Amino acid sequence: MTAPLLFVLAVDQRPWLTKALWGHTGTATPDQRAAATRAKHAVLDGLLAAVDGGVPRGAAGILVDDELGPGVAERARATGVTLSMPLERAGLDVYEDAPADVPAHLAHHAPDLAKVLVRYNPEGDPDANALQRRRLAATARAVRDAGSRFLFELLVPPTPRQQGAGFADDVRPGLALRAMEEIAAEVPVDVWKLESLGPDQAYADAVALAATHDATCLLLGAGAPAAQVDAWLARAAPHGFAGFAVGRSIWWDAVRALLAGETDHGAAVSAIASRYRRFVDAFLDASRTAAPLAGAGGATR
Repeated sequence: MTAPLLFVLAVDQRPWLTKALWGHTGTATPDQRAAATRAKHAVLDGLLAAVDGGVPRGAAGILVDDELGPGVAERARATGVTLSMPLERAGLDVYEDAPADVPAHLAHHAPDLAKVLVRYNPEGDPDANALQRRRLAATARAVRDAGSRFLFELLVPPTPRQQGAGFADDVRPGLALRAMEEIAAEVPVDVWKLESLGPDQAYADAVALAATHDATCLLLGAGAPAAQVDAWLARAAPHGFAGFAVGRSIWWDAVRALLAGETDHGAAVSAIASRYRRFVDAFLDASRTAAPLAGAGGATR
């Protein structure tokens, strides 16, 4: 069965955003918080403009925090787009919940998808990996008990021995598939948000592996240039990915210009809507023009 399409505009960045805009990762000042909130509402406006321009509302989604984006989740919920919110303490190598009271947070916001970002290399520290799986299993239970789905953003950083120019295309795909297997054995995942996987076969393998536990896959953008994201979408779409969760590649230029006073709200919203629609169209075009690989489905390599 084909998974429903989902195109998520991700704007849940917190330390990354304050670092990019103001050079720090500490607590934002009141003025900085106001600016970040203004920016995140502009991103939602861009998403809604794209929906008004033809992107199916049922396939549109936003991933947003309530720390620097207060009110965005409530507005998104009212418009009927899919709402996702983060649960991780940002910037850590070993996963921790944030906020500490996950059930209360979920009860208040009722997101359709509750998202965790996890750095996990199956050849990394085994004790840290086991600790993460235990913590994430408890978080996933809380998410499902709240009636939300569990969105797992998997990042696979290289170990010192794995670092090198060929890691992303030659080494990381196999590690990502192994990580998915290890995690899914203990943690109930509904949607995987994955980095680019190099060879076409790896995308098909990820989808097949996810299907073994009734999960789907989305592609993340990693802040890459638009042409690079287009190329990744062209690989992911024909092999069963359900869509994408892309953020900075869509909105960063517009947000920076808006907060620098180089453009106005309307122009920023238009630019965000245009870039979002570009990626939606690229995904849909690729899904129509290519067929899945024959014999896909191997779990690891």
